[in-house]
Amino acid sequence: MDTALFSKSATSLTDNNNLIHDRFGNLGRLDAVLINQNGAHLQYAEFDPTSIHLTVTGRCYARCQGCINATITSPCHSSRAEFTPVADTNPKRDAAAIVNLLGEHPDKEGVICFYGGEPLLAPQAIMEVMAGIDAGFTARPVKYMLYTNGDLLEATGAGYPDLINRLWLVSVSIDGQRDQHERIRIGTSLDRIHKGLTSINPLCPGAVLMWSTLREEQSLADCFKEFMILYEQGVADQFFWHWVETGEPFADVAGYAARYERELSMIMDVYVDHLRQGIILPLVHVNELILFVLAGVSRNSSGCGVELAENYDLIDGKIHSCADLPPELAIGSIDEHGNIHFTPHDLLALVSYKDKLGCYHCGVHSYCGGRCPVQAHAGSPLRLTQYCQLMRLHVGIVLERLDEISALIKQHELTAQQIYDSSAIYAQFTDVTP
Repeated sequence: MDTALFSKSATSLTDNNNLIHDRFGNLGRLDAVLINQNGAHLQYAEFDPTSIHLTVTGRCYARCQGCINATITSPCHSSRAEFTPVADTNPKRDAAAIVNLLGEHPDKEGVICFYGGEPLLAPQAIMEVMAGIDAGFTARPVKYMLYTNGDLLEATGAGYPDLINRLWLVSVSIDGQRDQHERIRIGTSLDRIHKGLTSINPLCPGAVLMWSTLREEQSLADCFKEFMILYEQGVADQFFWHWVETGEPFADVAGYAARYERELSMIMDVYVDHLRQGIILPLVHVNELILFVLAGVSRNSSGCGVELAENYDLIDGKIHSCADLPPELAIGSIDEHGNIHFTPHDLLALVSYKDKLGCYHCGVHSYCGGRCPVQAHAGSPLRLTQYCQLMRLHVGIVLERLDEISALIKQHELTAQQIYDSSAIYAQFTDVTP
């Protein structure tokens, strides 16, 4: 699609101009794209664990453009390879805290997610946390997840194979093929990441998710091409992409929207081509969106559910509702013995922006949920409303293929549970929406 198919309207729900699309009209309108769930006919059961994120270390050498930890969570303008305002985990304390938090939700499975910084800078600490959980929590098994830039996977597999062997899900940040990725993630090497993914493949029983963070100058198609190479090699199992949290508005939002539509439409062509063969292409949030519509499901929260107080992020002896929110928004603390001390907090205030945006009257709210509170709290109002329009565009492009997708699902006798278990289940361990 040409950029000329987008123009700017003189009227807007805000003081800013809105994108005018050739099929969806004014994307600033709350009803520009509507998710119609009246014909919902599929059913599936969701995996609903207690998720606990532990920041293993704040250290990182990748120097990624727009790093959320360096700009929002713990502001820092230089490499965090040596200096960081976030201390490394205290394994004994934090394992005890995780055991206590799991005990507060006796009817749920637990997923422990190791976060950073770059957590593989401290693999011994991860092993000690796992050992502490094993010793203190015997009620049921827990699952382990790792978020990593992937640069140290080969070394970790060689030195700590038992760590890799216990991972249920590995999320690896890859922002495209070599030129694009290394331009954005300056301190990493895509060749090293490829070697790491290959080396851990026989060790890791879990899924590997490729996570791309999209900035305005990046190509989604380039990220997708990289994923398909890794997918066909059998070293990546899932793909997710997410627009970066940043305060600056798009320099050319109309041009970006046109390019995003063109590239997402190409991806949906590939998705449908696979479905014609009875294959569910593992695009995590695309599969979740399709399920939401075909099963009549509504998110009933923000994208990450930060306001529900059902998941916890442990950072430097503090408890947060989201690891990517500023430190002053902590909701509790952990004492030296791992005991939890919650402080009075109003988590609903984190999503108060939804009233101002009109989210509850938006035609895609049942899926979007108000997207990401981090962007609302750390970004600019203009960037936020630009994302609202891009979200409507994203949903609209996927929904245009829905009748064909639904027919192919029936033709191949695929169930909603298969789509969920094979891919959409992982959405809750990402930033959920693009």
